[in-house]
Amino acid sequence: MNKYSSHGLPWGSKIGKDVTDCATSREVLDKAGLNFKVEKCELYAQMPFSINGDNSVSETMGEFSHNGEIYRPCPNGYATYRTDRNIPLGVVKSKYEVVQNIDAFNFIDSAIGKGKALFQNAGCFGYGHKVFITAKLPITTTVGGDPIDNYLVFSTSHDGSSSIDILFTPVRVFCLNCMPSALKDADSHIRIRHTKTAQDRLDFGAEMLHIALQYAEYSKELYDSLLTIKMNDEQVRDYISRLTLTPAEYASVAANSKDYTIKKLFNKDWLTMEKTGISTRKANILNSMFDYYQNGVAQEHILGTAWGAYNAITGYYCNVKEQDGEKRMNNLVFGGDRLAMSKALNEVMTFREAA
Repeated sequence: MNKYSSHGLPWGSKIGKDVTDCATSREVLDKAGLNFKVEKCELYAQMPFSINGDNSVSETMGEFSHNGEIYRPCPNGYATYRTDRNIPLGVVKSKYEVVQNIDAFNFIDSAIGKGKALFQNAGCFGYGHKVFITAKLPITTTVGGDPIDNYLVFSTSHDGSSSIDILFTPVRVFCLNCMPSALKDADSHIRIRHTKTAQDRLDFGAEMLHIALQYAEYSKELYDSLLTIKMNDEQVRDYISRLTLTPAEYASVAANSKDYTIKKLFNKDWLTMEKTGISTRKANILNSMFDYYQNGVAQEHILGTAWGAYNAITGYYCNVKEQDGEKRMNNLVFGGDRLAMSKALNEVMTFREAA
């Protein structure tokens, strides 16, 4: 029995709401509770009364006092907030323009429908500082018999941290490993400035779907090429080491390879860890990644290939690393884990060049 299991899609039920029965972005926002409005307001500084300080307040300047505290507006300081709950979402600059959820996502509608992309899940982070919608592309590719589903993740923020983002995210069905769809992250990531007009977004929807389908086919060709690259266990360990260790740590392992082999490091041999200066945490990651390579979900028929080595990395981040809910989705789809998996794809391609 396999000791590993799939942790599911990062935008699944724990953070997102099923919206597969929705036909428009407005229906999605209504069903997922994302139809709230956001406005911008001034920021106030809360300061205690002080014996030697100026405790006077000027009502004409918008200042006031309450319960022993003085409140004064911050120059050029603004926050965004949900009007339905009066909950602050983030601190923004004076030139920041609020874009409502319905305006941010209405361009999706021309890409959704019969024979087109289908809505999947929608939700938000926190009280709504980041909002997302996912859709499944009408194309499933195969890599060595493995089905690959292809998704679009749309997001916008209300805290000034991002614009309207569109991410192409292939997912290996057997293990639900998320994978970047191109060697350069920019190739699988489209940003739309908040200043675009609604008509621009609507016109872009059909074009975006066409681009996404092209990337799905390109990704298949890329992943297919990984199946043709043969890698032995020593090469896989070296590949994992280069991804996990710092350049200094990797050099230390290489310098001591005669007596303290990399295999011993992967087996968490304490003498090797002490000699090379590798922490227990790093050794545990190396061990987990290689163990997933050998024993992970749907790994048995791709061992000995670059495709198998790459899926050891995506499998670790998607199915081994302990994280849940908002944190898991943020890391896998938008953050550090996505970048790590993109780096893993670039690194494994060097074995193709060396072959």
